[in-house]
Amino acid sequence: MSLTILHPDELENLEKRMSNLLGPDTLMRRAGAAAANLIMSRLEASGTENRRVTVLVGPGNNGGDALACACELREKGATVNVVLPGGRRPTSALALAQLERWQAMGGTTEDDPYMTEKADCVVDGLFGIGLTKPITGDYLDAVLWFNERRALKVSLDIPSGLNYMTGHWVGTYPGCNADITITYLCTKIGLYMCEGIDAAGEVVLDELDVSVPLSPMSVMGTDDLSHVLRPRTKNSHKGDYGRLVVIGGTDGMIGASMLAARAALIGGAGLVTLECHAEHAPHVDMLYPEIMFATQPVNLDDFDVVVLGCGLGQSPEAKARVIEVLKCNKPVIIDADALNIVAADIKLQDMVLARQSPTVLTPHPGEAARLLRRDTAGVTVDRVSACRELAVQTGAIVVLKGAGTVISLRSSRTWINPTGGPALATAGSGDVLAGLIGAMFAQGYDMVESVLAAVYFHGLSAEGYTAGFTAGDIAPNAMALIADARAEYEA
Repeated sequence: MSLTILHPDELENLEKRMSNLLGPDTLMRRAGAAAANLIMSRLEASGTENRRVTVLVGPGNNGGDALACACELREKGATVNVVLPGGRRPTSALALAQLERWQAMGGTTEDDPYMTEKADCVVDGLFGIGLTKPITGDYLDAVLWFNERRALKVSLDIPSGLNYMTGHWVGTYPGCNADITITYLCTKIGLYMCEGIDAAGEVVLDELDVSVPLSPMSVMGTDDLSHVLRPRTKNSHKGDYGRLVVIGGTDGMIGASMLAARAALIGGAGLVTLECHAEHAPHVDMLYPEIMFATQPVNLDDFDVVVLGCGLGQSPEAKARVIEVLKCNKPVIIDADALNIVAADIKLQDMVLARQSPTVLTPHPGEAARLLRRDTAGVTVDRVSACRELAVQTGAIVVLKGAGTVISLRSSRTWINPTGGPALATAGSGDVLAGLIGAMFAQGYDMVESVLAAVYFHGLSAEGYTAGFTAGDIAPNAMALIADARAEYEA
C-alpha cells in the first residue's frame, strides 16, 4: 500500500488542526497507546515473560509521546523505567502533563539509563522530527546506551538524531539505531534512505485515527501498479507486447548492454534487439538466443521503445547516436554513458527537454551530479530535492537510484521506493533496471506506472540476499514476484 509523505508545513498544519479539533493532548495519548500496543505485542510474540521496558524521555513532544507510552505500558502490566537524561524535565507543556500523569500513577524517574535494570525493550523518545542541531551531553550518553542494548529497540516517530527529510544524521555522530520505528500520522522520507534506512529498522505507520490529506509525495506500494499487475490476456501474441531496442555495448562493456536486453526480454517485451557497438560484436546470446543482434544502427521507426546508453561508451560515434535517438519520437530510457554524454553538452540537455515522447533518466548520484553541474555530495545531501530539480530541468521522469530510490516527474509528483537491499550494490544492476523499465513501456503500460513497477520489483527481487546475488539474477526474480502478484490479483 502506498503511504503519504507530508511536507513539514503540511504536517505541522495537520497537527495543529487535529489539536484544535480533538484536544491538545489527544494525539500524544494516541501515539503513546499505539507504541505501547506495538511493544507488548512484539514482546508477547517473542515469548518474553517479564516485559521490562526502559523509556528514554527527551525535552519536547517526542518525550511526551514516550511518557504517554510509559503510562500505557504500566497499565498493561509491564515493568517500566522512565529515564530523564541528566534529570532534565521536559520543556514542552504537553510532555510535562504526561510526566505528571506518570508520577500520579506512582511512577518514578531515573537520571542515568546506565543505572537502570536490564530491559527487554528500550524506547527512544528523545528527539523527534524537529531536531536541528547535533545531540550532545547527557542525551548523547543516552543514545550510546540505547545502541548498546541487547533488547528490542523501538524509536518513536523517527530515530533520534535523524533528519527526517534527508535520512542523514544531524551532525557527524550517529543517533539511535532502532529495530522498529513506529511513525505517526504519515511516514517520513528519512526512514527510507541514506543512514535512515538502516537506523529505522522496520517501519510501522500509525495514522492515530486521523484522516491524512493527500500529498504530491508518497512511498510507493502495489496499489500504484494496478495495471501492470493485471494478468495478461490469453488471446495475445508477441506483437502485442512491443518491439524494443537496446543501444550500447562498446568494446569491454558488451555485458552491460546484454544485461539490459536480457532484462527487457525476461520483463515481457515481445521482441528485443541489441544494437551492439563493439568492433567485434557477438551475433547471438547463447543464454538467450531469442535476442536479435544488430551490428549496424537500426531504423528507430521500427521500434516502440529505445533503451539507450548501457555500455555505450562516450566516443564521437556514441554521441552521434545519442543525438539521433533524442530526435526520434519514440519513448526513450536514458542510462549510463548516454547520461554522461548528455551531461557534457548543454545543447543535448535542451534536446531532452524539448522531447515530446516519454523520456526517462536513470542516474545514480554521480551521474545526477554531472547533469546538475555540482558534486555528488550536492546530490546526496538532499536526494529528493535533487531528483525533483533534475526532473524540472529535463522534463523527464527521473529515477535517482540508491537506497530509497526517488522517482520524480516534472510536476514534482514524487515517489520513494521502499524495496531493495545491499545485494543491488553490484555491477550491472542499473542496466537491468533500464531494461525492465523499457520492457514495461514496450508492453503498453502507462509511462509512470511502468517506471514505478520496474523500480519496485527490481528492488524487491534482491530482498533477503547479501552476497552471492548478481545482476543477472534480478530480472528472473523480479518477474517471478510479478507473476505471484498477478496470481493474487486474479484471485
